[in-house]
Amino acid sequence: MNGTLTALKGVSVGHAENKQKNLGCTLVLFDSPLNVACITNGGASTTYNTTTLDLDKNYYQRHGIFLSDGGYVGLDTAAFMSKALQQRNIGWKAGKVAHPALTGAAIRSIFISNYGFDSEMAAHTVLNLSKNPIKSGNVGVGMGAMVGKFSWTENGKCLGMKSGIGSAKVDLGNGAVVYVLTVVNALGNVIHKNGTVLAGNRNDKPQPKFRSFDGMSDFLLHKHMNTTISIIGTNVKLSFVQQDLYKIAKLATHGHIRAIDPVNTSLDGDTIFAFTTSEVDLSLNAVGKQIERGEWWKLQTDIIGQYSADAVRKSIYDACDQAESIKYEDGYGGIIPSAKDY
Repeated sequence: MNGTLTALKGVSVGHAENKQKNLGCTLVLFDSPLNVACITNGGASTTYNTTTLDLDKNYYQRHGIFLSDGGYVGLDTAAFMSKALQQRNIGWKAGKVAHPALTGAAIRSIFISNYGFDSEMAAHTVLNLSKNPIKSGNVGVGMGAMVGKFSWTENGKCLGMKSGIGSAKVDLGNGAVVYVLTVVNALGNVIHKNGTVLAGNRNDKPQPKFRSFDGMSDFLLHKHMNTTISIIGTNVKLSFVQQDLYKIAKLATHGHIRAIDPVNTSLDGDTIFAFTTSEVDLSLNAVGKQIERGEWWKLQTDIIGQYSADAVRKSIYDACDQAESIKYEDGYGGIIPSAKDY
């Protein structure tokens, strides 16, 4: 069964990749425009067309959300995606021309320093749109994603590990669901629920196996930005759509916090988008309905937000679990290993 965003009605996903350069991008497209909310917590977020998603604005609907590698240059992918969507007559209609409204964010992987980023590949995300389950790991924007990038050898070899994109699903009952798609390109270590490190900053010494950020007074900020971006999609009808989506996105940032250490640093671009297809009501039992009629009138929003945080955490684990090791000359030992190979 499909446990990814494309299981939602009217949602499709397309990827574009350069596998030789380990670079790519991803587009999440809606059959009809939907309200989207956005939260940014990192100090180096690289986002596109998010200003009017603020609660004091009124232009909340988008035709899709993109995730791209390439940092600032990666935001150019929006232009090539938009042109390809225009050719399919997708967007707001003004005369004979369609004007697609996209929002999105970019990571900046280590590989763009060697190759640069070719934004033109983004047009292929539209050609590759599909309702098939989204693969995890080294796919689309996950091609260049890594975790654990504050750890380097004295001669400048990267001690990070390979991650990618990951998905997770939470079933809220009676047809209500939450799906998450996350690209993990984090500075810190990915931490299991039991407190152990799943993937992150390797050590070039026998022990400990991973380096932690604590006490690293000699930490040097380098030129590669580090970002974890999640897209949350649900089919639940919300009472105050934009306000509730914003709250859900805000609560879901706890998933980043639970899974990554450190997170939301000044060098991270951690971002969360949230949308709903507004198909079903969230079913509360008699006790829940009574509580909601009292002071806790945002109970349903809080429930969705908390489950979304859990799904975000699981999607981060999935991105690391499903990643594949790659060869890389500037990596320690000539490799960027995956969690399953380390």
